[in-house]
Amino acid sequence: MELREWAILILGAISLEDKLYCPEKLTDHSPKEPLFWQTPSRPANLSFKKFTKEEKLPPFHEHHSQTKRALCLHRFAAHELLAVEIMAYALLAFPHMPPYFRKGLANTLKEEQKHVRIYRERLKKMGTDFGDHPVNGRFWSLTPHLKTPEQYLSVMHLTLEMANLDFAPHYALSFQRNGDTDSANLMKQIFEDEISHVKFGYHWLDKIKPEGASIFETYLTSLNERLPPSKGKGFVFQEEARKKIGLPKEWIDFLKKS
Repeated sequence: MELREWAILILGAISLEDKLYCPEKLTDHSPKEPLFWQTPSRPANLSFKKFTKEEKLPPFHEHHSQTKRALCLHRFAAHELLAVEIMAYALLAFPHMPPYFRKGLANTLKEEQKHVRIYRERLKKMGTDFGDHPVNGRFWSLTPHLKTPEQYLSVMHLTLEMANLDFAPHYALSFQRNGDTDSANLMKQIFEDEISHVKFGYHWLDKIKPEGASIFETYLTSLNERLPPSKGKGFVFQEEARKKIGLPKEWIDFLKKS
């Protein structure tokens, strides 16, 4: 199956199974012209809804409750499904990027599909189905601003996924403290995968940045007011993870202060 065909299947799918479908062999012989997808199709139980105040993410002091932990995992699974769709969007939007970029992006998309599956499996063991609770489309609402590869890399990999370098281990620790080793291990796996995803974004932004510009300058100019750089971090700043990726000191210091 061609990458373009696969991306269209994911974005046009009305079943979760089709959104998580990954063919054994993917080719990229005919990427064609850019296509900026407007809104992904979804099954009814995963359609976008605005959260009410009562549907906010459960606070850490409620993680002793399995129901509340499941609500957290449900929200995270929804984020992963959005990542699948946004990466499919990027495959369609940037057909003229180098083959190694598109292959790497496809591999990252596959990992996001895997994340949805493992969240879904964990939720089932906790007595919840993915789709039992409302999901929000806030991240997808950023796609109209992703008109260049620089903007895509800066928003998706170097802000949204960057923040998960902090959130994933923090939730893993909280789940472990409340005796939920399985959920804690799941979050640890997500954290390790996010390191490679952020590294992918950093590598390619460095590769395509304008001549004479620093990668950090390129990152800052690629964001918009809806997603400031401060959104690229969580509650407890994981500096070592960012050093492992190779993030420049000025970038790390900027995030620490923001």
